[in-house]
Amino acid sequence: MGATLGRRRFVQQGAAAAAVAAVPAVRAAGGPAAAERLRVGLIGCGGRMRQMLEFMRHWEDVDYPVVCDVYEDRMERTAEVLAAAGPPRPGPERTIDYRRLLDRRDVDAVWISTTEHWHGLPTIHAAQAGKDIFVEKPLSYSVAEGRAMVQAVEQGGVVAMMGTQQRAGSHYQRARELVRSGRLGKVALVECWNYHNTRGRVGRAADGEPPAGLHWDRWLGPAPAVPFNPARLASSWWFDYSGGMLTNWAVHHVDIILWVMGEDAPTQVGCLGGKLVVDDLADTPDTIEASWRFSDWVMQYRYRGFNNFHAVFPRPNHHGIAFHGNEATLVLDRYGFSLWEDRGMGEPVERATCNPYYREGGPPGELDGPWQRLFVDCVKQGRRPPLALEESHRATVCCQLANIAYRTGRSLHWVGEKETIRGDAEAAALLAPPRRAGFELPAV
Repeated sequence: MGATLGRRRFVQQGAAAAAVAAVPAVRAAGGPAAAERLRVGLIGCGGRMRQMLEFMRHWEDVDYPVVCDVYEDRMERTAEVLAAAGPPRPGPERTIDYRRLLDRRDVDAVWISTTEHWHGLPTIHAAQAGKDIFVEKPLSYSVAEGRAMVQAVEQGGVVAMMGTQQRAGSHYQRARELVRSGRLGKVALVECWNYHNTRGRVGRAADGEPPAGLHWDRWLGPAPAVPFNPARLASSWWFDYSGGMLTNWAVHHVDIILWVMGEDAPTQVGCLGGKLVVDDLADTPDTIEASWRFSDWVMQYRYRGFNNFHAVFPRPNHHGIAFHGNEATLVLDRYGFSLWEDRGMGEPVERATCNPYYREGGPPGELDGPWQRLFVDCVKQGRRPPLALEESHRATVCCQLANIAYRTGRSLHWVGEKETIRGDAEAAALLAPPRRAGFELPAV
């Protein structure tokens, strides 16, 4: 097993590599040595996985011996991508049961890119099997599931990272330095947003029979048993499988904001909105106004899913974060940032630009590449990632709490150290929603 480097280098990979240099070892032995090939099993072969394979398949020190998906067509397409990458890798084996993947001795780590409601069980079982884990955002489907995942990873002593790739962007790191240096003064309000006209979203198809190769009951997993409908495969828009835009996109913002502000948990959470414009079968809102109260500042999230108007004209992107201090405001997105002094509000006094094509061949604004490679390097070097899974859990919890506030129509009082909602039994029950028999969370 020879030491070989991936043939492509990615912009700012050095920043990600530097981040791990000072991180303590997670284990003295176990897993492949740095000079060996890492063997990764892929769980979930949909669009996100194939998007990452655009660069992951070129890592010459990583093999993918097995792929897993309950939709065989997606699994086959992923296997074809890997087989086309050529020697020294053979084409991967296929399985619809991730547990068979975990039983294999030729799998060192797993890459989980399933629907959101299927992140929990594979993560917990992988940790119990001693496999290192990269899991896409959000971490979990529910607060209770997320806590079980964190505990399983800690007990298993494995390396685990969530796919919040914005952390690898040097302009995000510079923004954190600016806020923490006091350059903005007292930051009392942090706003974040997504604006995107989704039009018909998932549409209104009739129930029917699942396509050949889709194991529908396995796809549903812990979710309620319902007839197949093609609209449900767009799972991010359904509360049965996801948390809508709050867990699909806002979690990226929230992760950055908590990291920059150095906070763990809010004390109060509220969320108003509704499905006010979009006419489709799904049930998550197209309009969201969410607020979180922290010790001495407020975080707000706004989603408008029916209109493309942008709030910050000098930065006309569909997403962003604004840190508002009494001395300056910093507006941050995946393309860079702008810093305006409060007394002038003319031209920005500092700017940063991120290459919109961060990885070769990637879509504009995606920060993929170095973050995913950082996970591989942490596993091979036996080191803890710079982002603890506990932090990813807390960011995900903020989004889940906003969804609970929306669904109950009430403001929540959150007790972070006990992970409970005070004085509202109905809302607290949604922290651990029921799961279908056979798909319960295992004891950890």
